[in-house]
Amino acid sequence: MDIKNNSMRTFIACPIPVAILKKISQVQDQINSYQWKMRWVPVSNIHLTLSFLGDIHPSMQQKIVYAINPLIDTQKPFAFDLGNLGVFPNARRPNVLWIGLTGDIRPLVIFQKNLQSALIPLGFRQDKRNFKAHLTLGRIKGPVPKNQLAEVLCLDVTRENLQFCCDRLVFYQSKLSSKGAQYFRLHDWELRKESSKNNFPIYLDV
Repeated sequence: MDIKNNSMRTFIACPIPVAILKKISQVQDQINSYQWKMRWVPVSNIHLTLSFLGDIHPSMQQKIVYAINPLIDTQKPFAFDLGNLGVFPNARRPNVLWIGLTGDIRPLVIFQKNLQSALIPLGFRQDKRNFKAHLTLGRIKGPVPKNQLAEVLCLDVTRENLQFCCDRLVFYQSKLSSKGAQYFRLHDWELRKESSKNNFPIYLDV
């Protein structure tokens, strides 16, 4: 779907708790010591994207909300841990640096497919690429020494074992400005809560 006149650039994503964003900021600072030519994602803009909708007409906003509502009624929150670092498309041509997630990945993949399927009747295309749960840290804008890239990809960012919960889904609008992209919440969905049986902290607040 590509509507240029009076359009809104939008996506659906899970916000990340502040405690986890602080850890990610530390990882960015650690990698920044290599002095690569990078365009870092501001830590406040980091999120788990489930569906990029692109440019939509404002009249589509409520239709998208109604299409997604039925999926939320039965979906419980997702529990994740920060995973390993990686790059897209591959280590030979690193363009995007990201941190992966572990935990409720299979339920998330199923939910993401159902989410995209729910939007097809509204004219959105289903992404044929396999969904990869990740948080984008930044974009690599210059050559990177292979030995340094290997060191970064082997960084142990999981030793603190911070588990966090995605208990909310957000419909965002993205606006570009001289300061970069700014995200505005158009609609929030709260996932169905269940009592936790875990005896370790799960970071919820965003």
